[in-house]
Amino acid sequence: MSLKKIFLLCVAVAGSVVACGPPYEEDMDLIFGDLVPEFHSYSTEGQTIYYVEIGSPSSPPVLFLHGTPGSWSAFGDYLSDPQLADSMHMVAVDRPGFGRSDHTNLLPSLAAQSEVFGPLLERLARDCGAVLVGHSLGAPLAVRMAMDFPKKVAALVLVAPSLDPDLEQPRWYNKVADTTLVNWLLPTELALANQEVMVLPGELQEMLPLYPTLDLPITLIQGEKDKLVHPDNADFAEKMVPDRLRVVRLEEAGHFVLWEQPELIKDELQRVFETHIPKGYCQDSG
Repeated sequence: MSLKKIFLLCVAVAGSVVACGPPYEEDMDLIFGDLVPEFHSYSTEGQTIYYVEIGSPSSPPVLFLHGTPGSWSAFGDYLSDPQLADSMHMVAVDRPGFGRSDHTNLLPSLAAQSEVFGPLLERLARDCGAVLVGHSLGAPLAVRMAMDFPKKVAALVLVAPSLDPDLEQPRWYNKVADTTLVNWLLPTELALANQEVMVLPGELQEMLPLYPTLDLPITLIQGEKDKLVHPDNADFAEKMVPDRLRVVRLEEAGHFVLWEQPELIKDELQRVFETHIPKGYCQDSG
């Protein structure tokens, strides 16, 4: 393969992995303004997990899970919103292998990632459960965590979710990028993202028998012009969890609705609390 073809392949992979970074730099003043976040880490199962936290611990808990590649900063626009920060206890993580997490410790397994986030979910949710917000590949992780920790998850908000194992098969460029030479030439985060994409169908397949165990409100937001995650993933969700699911289909939106229409996502998140989360929720837990 010529260097030119390898370069073009890298460009294709860069534009076609499950998610990309948000349209701003990871600059604290730019993201947070006058708000003051806290940065923490913890170690478990050989992993060091970094996360950012904002809002009062006595407020209802929200845990944000980014796609691949990515970092907690994918949710900077949400964490920096004064209204959300005043009413919610928000945490956004760096998933294993990304952000400030150790790049040598990628965990492609959604079940393994769920286990790693168990201690954080335990701390955040206490006795009342957290609302999980997942974008792209972060969405099936949120679903997996709800399956694994049903008493710790109160509701799900899934944005452009990768859920259907039949729709999330690796594309030709993912397979080429998985070869030793091309994988070596890719930027580290893209190579790691490609590894997650390659095993994703199997991970989603393992989750199929667990869908009947989901007994919580789920909001799914899907752009009909999404070219990275097939819009029919919403149809799959309607088939798997028909009773507790609200689907918001956006005719003109693509995969990056998380950043292009943040006010819509915020409104849906607030709607979840107004509709499903009792007033005073979590304030008596500690």
